[in-house]
Amino acid sequence: MTSALEQRCERLRQPVTELVAVSISATLRPQDLPELRAAIADVRAILGEDASDLPPGAFIDWLPTALRNLQRMDEAVAGGDAATSYAILTDKADGFIRLTDGCAGFPGWSAT
Repeated sequence: MTSALEQRCERLRQPVTELVAVSISATLRPQDLPELRAAIADVRAILGEDASDLPPGAFIDWLPTALRNLQRMDEAVAGGDAATSYAILTDKADGFIRLTDGCAGFPGWSAT
């Protein structure tokens, strides 16, 4: 039986991969901004789900920051600023690297 955290991490893997890819492309191609907003919304929907069944730890610790980051990213993209959105995504202290820590050990995730 898989844990609730493992299931959540599994469901996030592809949407987060898409988010990273379109974040990069949107910095070079403004026409990708609507796709970036959709990717942000997809990840936010999963991260915004009830977390009461998730154990304490790196994922839960980062979750409020993740939701704030996604809001800030969406605001930047709405203003046409994909570069700021990408900077938030890749921030070394609070960016999505912390999701890697929270999902470390599950298939497709590793801490670096």
